[in-house]
Amino acid sequence: MSIEPLAFLVGTWEITGRSFDADTDNVVGTTTVTPILDGGMLQLAGTIRVGDLEVDGLELVWPDPDTGDFGAHVYSKTGPPIPYRWARPGPATLVHAGAGATYTGTISADGTVITGSWVPDPGQPVHPGSAYDAVMRRV
Repeated sequence: MSIEPLAFLVGTWEITGRSFDADTDNVVGTTTVTPILDGGMLQLAGTIRVGDLEVDGLELVWPDPDTGDFGAHVYSKTGPPIPYRWARPGPATLVHAGAGATYTGTISADGTVITGSWVPDPGQPVHPGSAYDAVMRRV
């Protein structure tokens, strides 16, 4: 298994959107995706602000042969690493999940825009950072 299904993410992305409780856009950020370890893993480094919550993070993503998807750990100054997962269940669908919420996005035909939403997982509460629409645009 390789990182190839997520290789289209390599580059820099601008993130914009709106939390479900806001009247105006209040999500902004950037992330840069870089292949590391001879292309066997991806590193995502960036900052995102959702309302008053701002997080600088570093995420490492690797192929998980046990699940057929991708494992990940997100590192930030707010505490220990948080496990996440990535999946590419179809050519135009991207899933990113962890910390009690899941993002499901639709990838544009040219691979330069991903449009979707983070929603709390069943039984999880809504809190800042767990419920918002987000559009990622390659810059």
